Amino acid sequence: MWKALGILIALAVAMAAWHRGRAAGGYYDADTYGMTPQTHRRYALGGLVLATLFAASIFVPTVPATAVLAVAILVGVFYLSSFLRGAQADE
Repeated sequence: MWKALGILIALAVAMAAWHRGRAAGGYYDADTYGMTPQTHRRYALGGLVLATLFAASIFVPTVPATAVLAVAILVGVFYLSSFLRGAQADE
């Protein structure tokens, strides 16, 4: 169950990051938060690597699925939190 959940989380981050990496982004994305298309593509690659590790943990029992799940959740939180502030004006 944890391995399937991890694969879903990792692939969701990878797909969202790949989709956002294809767009140019706005002022707040690229200039303020540093979320350039290259950064989104790096998150997409990281998500694919994590999904691969989860798939490997199904066949190789020495790969620690819970540790990879913790990393996948952390990467997902970091990626999603890059969109939380939004475009607020500095006052």
